[in-house]
Amino acid sequence: MKEALLKAGLISKDTIDREKEQERRAKIQKQGPTQKGVHAHHLRTDCDHCKKSSPDVEYYEHNVRKVPSKWLCLNCADLNWIDDKFRQTNQSSHAKTGMFRRNFGATKKF
Repeated sequence: MKEALLKAGLISKDTIDREKEQERRAKIQKQGPTQKGVHAHHLRTDCDHCKKSSPDVEYYEHNVRKVPSKWLCLNCADLNWIDDKFRQTNQSSHAKTGMFRRNFGATKKF
């Protein structure tokens, strides 16, 4: 059907490309913190709360209402008193090298 609309000129190729990109991004978002198939060049480095890039971003499955984001940098997690027991990943370069240290509470060992 899309091909027929494309040939007729009713839909542009850009629209179809945008739909495919949105589907791809939705699929990635649905995977969540499963970490299956994650490579070193796919590490998450953007904090969803402060919108800054940081080498110590991890996924927290928390219930703090004032912080709706789940991917948080170390600083945001400390400032919002999110305990490290809610951390679900060990994907950042700081966590892998043992440099990941929390100021609020104990640091979880993986």
